[in-house]
Amino acid sequence: MTAQAAAEALRHALAAGSYDELGDVYAEQALLDANLRGERHRIRTSDAIAAALARWWSGAAELVEWTVRVHPAGFELWAERIGSAGASRTRQYARVEEGRITRHWIYTAPPRTPPSGQSGAGGVLLDPRLLAGLGEVVEHEPLVSRGWSGNVLERLVLADGRRLVVKRIVPGSNWIDRHTADEGREALLFRTGVLERVEETIDHTIVAAERDGKAWWVVMKDVSDTLLADDKRLSRAESVSILAAVNGMWEEFWGEEIPHVCSLGDCFGLFSPAIAASERTGLDLLPKQYEVFWEAFTEAVGSDVADAVLNLHQDPAPLVSRLDALGTTLVHADIRDEQIGLAANRLILLDWGRATQGHPVVDFAWSICHNAWRIAATHDALVEDFRRVRGERDDPRANELIGLVGLLMYGWVFGHSAAYHPDPAEREWASEELAWWVPQARRGLEAIGVA
Repeated sequence: MTAQAAAEALRHALAAGSYDELGDVYAEQALLDANLRGERHRIRTSDAIAAALARWWSGAAELVEWTVRVHPAGFELWAERIGSAGASRTRQYARVEEGRITRHWIYTAPPRTPPSGQSGAGGVLLDPRLLAGLGEVVEHEPLVSRGWSGNVLERLVLADGRRLVVKRIVPGSNWIDRHTADEGREALLFRTGVLERVEETIDHTIVAAERDGKAWWVVMKDVSDTLLADDKRLSRAESVSILAAVNGMWEEFWGEEIPHVCSLGDCFGLFSPAIAASERTGLDLLPKQYEVFWEAFTEAVGSDVADAVLNLHQDPAPLVSRLDALGTTLVHADIRDEQIGLAANRLILLDWGRATQGHPVVDFAWSICHNAWRIAATHDALVEDFRRVRGERDDPRANELIGLVGLLMYGWVFGHSAAYHPDPAEREWASEELAWWVPQARRGLEAIGVA
């Protein structure tokens, strides 16, 4: 059986709610690792797997989403199933060997289909009267968010033609808020004038922030047409222009205590394996993936680095105190891919919900974890550019920590992609990334005295 045929058999079973025939699709000793709402299930043998799938997703259903990518030795997919119990959305990976599925991973994710009887995203819609000062709203529609927080997004068109995107933030209602002490960070940074001070080099796009009971509505210019396309490649000069724009922010707030931002410990802790247990009853995808992805990291990376990184997740104080001693500023903490747009004279930078008091290496490490693949430069060249942009504030002591910071925040992705992902191109990319990041992390561990 090919990987394509295995994926198609799974699709038919999920749609019919009947799994008897899947006994021949799985290897006899196949392992299913399912991180669902409330519990992680690890189930061995083909018959037991088929029985578990029947318990979780029984009865005929409509598959409103089935997006599958098939690879020579497996497949990955998104599925959203609407059955008698409502909508269920999952992210899945499978490894196919000798014509049978040998490993299958399933992770719960928030459905994109609103509950029955509700409209919009989650049934919550903005009252346009809250934005009366901006103008008359003539069009209003919900949006599907590509982010991971679960915040509701909607699009507005005003009578004068301006297009706006509004984000509803209910402090404490999503997993990122809960783990970063977010009381409406984006809105508060705007309302207190912090974001106004980045506008010389950065367009944060926010034009208003309004209270709605316990919630905030953050109103932004619709800049979707200027954001980086998924396949957009960046020249080295364009990368430097991004660094230079963000460096303007780092310089503006250097040595200053900024209100309402995330602590560096919480910033790092957002990627801790411990998040999985604390968010077990939720539906958010990333907490469901952390346990397995960090386990993959321990398989992909030498035990000296893997153990040290996981120990830092239990107690990040050695790294946090070292970075804090080298100076802090306002860091965005999420400079990546779909958050970035290149305008004529400023960097467009969205989503300030994770803004942190920290050292610039935090922004830089996170950014190149996400973006290095699209930049026409080596990792070493990107570090050189970072140092050059920092100018007189370039600090070799901080630069020693770039690799460790990167793996602490993104090692789980590199590990999964290198060890478990069914796409050979993905595995090759991640292995090449780890070949650079791991030696850098070892230097960082020596620098903070935990090697």
